[in-house]
Amino acid sequence: MSADDHDDLLAIIEDDESAGVAAAPERVWRMLLVDDDDEVHLTTAYSLQGVEILGRKLELSHARSGTEALDLLRRDSDYAVILLDVVMETSDAGLRLVRMIREDLGLSSPRIILRTGQPGYAPELAVIRDYDINDYRTKSELTRTRLLTSLYAALRAYNHIQALETSRRGLEQIIGASAELFRRNSLTAFCEGILIQLGSLLDIEASGIVLARTKPALNGLRQDIGSNEPVILAAAGPFRHLAGEPLSRVADESLRTLLRTTLEQRTSVFQERATVLHIRGRSGDDLAIFLATGRAVGPVGRQLLEVFSSNVALGFDNASLLDHIRALAYFDPLTRLPNRTLFQDEVAASLTRLRSEGGGKLAILLIDLDHFQTVNDGLGYRTGDALLQAVAQKLNGSFAEAGAVSRLAGDLFGVQVRLPNPGDETILLRAIQTCFADPFLIGGHPITVRVSGGYTLADAAELDVNRQIRRAGIALKRAKRDGRDNILHFDAAMEDELHRRLSLVNRIAEAQSTNQFSLMYQPQLRLSDGAVIGVEALLRWRRPDGSWIRPDTFIPVAEDAGHIVWLGEWVLREACQHLIQWRQRGLGRLRMAVNVSVRQLRDDNFLSMTERVLKECGVDPTDIELEITESNAMEDDHILSVVQTLRKQGFSIAIDDFGTGYSSLSRLQKLPASVLKIDRSFVLDIDRRAENRSIAAMIVKVGHELGMMVLAEGVESPTQESTLRDLLCDSGQGYLYAKPLPFDALEGWLQDRKLAAP
Repeated sequence: MSADDHDDLLAIIEDDESAGVAAAPERVWRMLLVDDDDEVHLTTAYSLQGVEILGRKLELSHARSGTEALDLLRRDSDYAVILLDVVMETSDAGLRLVRMIREDLGLSSPRIILRTGQPGYAPELAVIRDYDINDYRTKSELTRTRLLTSLYAALRAYNHIQALETSRRGLEQIIGASAELFRRNSLTAFCEGILIQLGSLLDIEASGIVLARTKPALNGLRQDIGSNEPVILAAAGPFRHLAGEPLSRVADESLRTLLRTTLEQRTSVFQERATVLHIRGRSGDDLAIFLATGRAVGPVGRQLLEVFSSNVALGFDNASLLDHIRALAYFDPLTRLPNRTLFQDEVAASLTRLRSEGGGKLAILLIDLDHFQTVNDGLGYRTGDALLQAVAQKLNGSFAEAGAVSRLAGDLFGVQVRLPNPGDETILLRAIQTCFADPFLIGGHPITVRVSGGYTLADAAELDVNRQIRRAGIALKRAKRDGRDNILHFDAAMEDELHRRLSLVNRIAEAQSTNQFSLMYQPQLRLSDGAVIGVEALLRWRRPDGSWIRPDTFIPVAEDAGHIVWLGEWVLREACQHLIQWRQRGLGRLRMAVNVSVRQLRDDNFLSMTERVLKECGVDPTDIELEITESNAMEDDHILSVVQTLRKQGFSIAIDDFGTGYSSLSRLQKLPASVLKIDRSFVLDIDRRAENRSIAAMIVKVGHELGMMVLAEGVESPTQESTLRDLLCDSGQGYLYAKPLPFDALEGWLQDRKLAAP
């Protein structure tokens, strides 16, 4: 073939390629020349000066030995073609460099053209066969024309390899999104893959936007409730910063209008330097895909895009549906905050960042709304739901970091915030308090919200996410048990106490089966004449070794674990049976006071249980007084309803520990109680402290005004008894009369006592 023939061939190649592909002018082909002859470097650079192949200019780098080339490629491997001399510092330096490029560096894309100045030297056939050599020429035959012809072939091959690799990466992202359907960024990864695939199809850089007019659930549930604003699901190139933003955040007005028009008119737009594809999702979620093409897309390109768009529509529908499923799995549908599962993932991710970035701690905080059930019962569940949404919005607005706030369950919220400096938790707690400083206006009702909380501070060494969340929960539980309206920091003593409580939980069932529980009875006397009006049944736990477990230790544990339901039934049955036995022995008709916990009152079977037990024992409800704590009685309408039913059945109702908890006289007025008990803390020093006397006098007056009998607990001295009598208190119980006594001992004590007439 003559030189003219080569020039004609070159012209055909240039005409053919320029007609089909026109890359952006700023893109170049990077080439590496490796040769130990300086003249070769000069002549090659001169020959390639100003040459443009496949729409790109050439950029030549130089290395003068295999060692120098290897060092350069280790630092920067982004070369399309390597022109390589076979014989340099050694006779096989070039061949060894080929092996290192393909095997050691793992570079399979760059095209390698071997050249040699020794015509009699031929490279090993195995190298040509096994290491993907694009061409082999002697330097004497590699004229400018032949060099350019070899470069065209090499660059075309490199371009195809890169296109395949780009397509593989794009497909990998879409397949990866499908393989990880329930991960948070599955839909985003799918849309990023769309941009990569389109860039590969059109031989341009992936530069554009994927915009969706979506249902509110799409793209997670962080969007404003009811928002129909189109959302940018993915973006690349200079638009990357817009990913996740609504369309209104696009600053370029012409681009914003173009995207909005595409969605509204539901048609694709092909411009001279940009293309916008409209893809109609079968589920109703339309896509607008903007591409900065830098040139017009021809008819063939448009046909390719139409086929591609059909596949994208199906894939997007699937990804959209599965993203919605993921949203339901990871987000709370009411508040659109992350749920418990995602909260754990968010905390784990934050701890990972803490380890990689170093410094500071992660605060993990659990918040519970105090007396939230009262809102539901008093104002209805819709108001309760609206309050939860308002709280979620207030908390979420106070923390800029996405995912900082979650709704874990009911009225329980989780907050996780990185604290860079020691003492930052004070700022965090102040921010929480600020959220609840003012009432929430819900449906015209101003609702004041108080919260209980617990938090822990995790450092970079922490690996166990669940343990940290559990510790925050332990601190929250202590805050609620200590009276609510407080946020406590976890300490090890809380966990030790929890372990002791859990140990008690396991031992309670064992204690019941081995008869370790028993009842003691403390008499209640009328102060006017000392007549016995009844007894209070008190639960006691004695271990096989003779040691006693205090009631204030195991009863709260039994309540938390739910054991109090069956344990309370045992107490009522045991007390009723003893009541009948005393009556059969001629001791008269006593009133039996039995303590009832809030957990029992909330149990759906409580009313039927009391009716069944009394019927089995042959006891009349008028002989039983059920004692409930005042704070529990005031807590919600359900308890009020249960108490009203019990009163109608004939039970007496006593309000225990009046004045020590949450008080509401209007609520007390609605409660059908017959007895009001003065707590022992007010009886103590009543004969010496004026304030105790005043409080007791007030309770007596309130009780009598509401038609109740008033009974004082903890009477231990004659002067206390005298003072209570002067205040017109009706009755009392305490060590002055008798300590709590076993069944048989109480029978002996009652033999010498006057019983009040029924």
